[in-house]
Amino acid sequence: MTAERAVYSNWGRWGSDDERGAANLLGGEVVLDACRLPTKGRVYNLGIEVRQGAPVAGRRISPVHLMASDGGDYAALGREDWGTADDYLFLASGGTTHIDGLSHLWYGGRMYNGFSFREVRSSGAARCGIEKVGGLVARGHLLDFTTFPTKRPGLIGTADVTAYVAARGLKVQPGDALLFRTGWIETALGGTLQEASCPVVASDAVEWIAEHDIAIVGADNPAVEAVAERGVLPPLHQILLRDLGVYIIELLTLAEPARDGVTTGMLVVAPLLISRGVNGPVNPLLIV
Repeated sequence: MTAERAVYSNWGRWGSDDERGAANLLGGEVVLDACRLPTKGRVYNLGIEVRQGAPVAGRRISPVHLMASDGGDYAALGREDWGTADDYLFLASGGTTHIDGLSHLWYGGRMYNGFSFREVRSSGAARCGIEKVGGLVARGHLLDFTTFPTKRPGLIGTADVTAYVAARGLKVQPGDALLFRTGWIETALGGTLQEASCPVVASDAVEWIAEHDIAIVGADNPAVEAVAERGVLPPLHQILLRDLGVYIIELLTLAEPARDGVTTGMLVVAPLLISRGVNGPVNPLLIV
């Protein structure tokens, strides 16, 4: 990608100082529309457990969970009638199930809305920090490509999304979220991962995403798209985050709602309010 004007762009759409991108699509009426979807009161956790050895995105390390005090410690007073336990957690903000902030990526010296990459320094992101996102409530559509053939082996493109939406009768509206199930997370957790056996979202799917004003794109793998070579920016990330301000959620677990036949539900995503953070750990909820 170059610094030239992108084919798809939301720069300036919500003002020259906007730092929230497609989150602006999730206004009051869109949120209320999503809230009307649940009819069963069933809540699905879409995040993976935060633990040592769980799948992580990219070259990040596994979470480290340490106890500060416990039932066997002198600090806990060694009492049986009452006591307290406390713990610490060290993890990559983009390691476990997480949402990519709009300051996570840039090219041509610019990140979303034209802000300079120099706004992201060792002290964090002065622009487009994850704390600017706030809570996201949207209509979430589960697209299960473990059971739906694609035109190109291993790639989910615009034609495939079009065919899936038509086959399942999904009604997609501006501000909606697309959640792609590829089967990656189940095979990774089961220790039988074969990358080639799980499809990824192709860069040309951005055509469908942009034309339908999608606000959030998520998947049950570490990058949504194919993992790029070292030193190469993944193209879908470039267009979604930098050009469109569309949020990406990685390492979702979608098997349970898929098994229950869920196609659309109320999606709730609340990133940790990490000041000047570039990513946010999340446990998204899909409510039906």
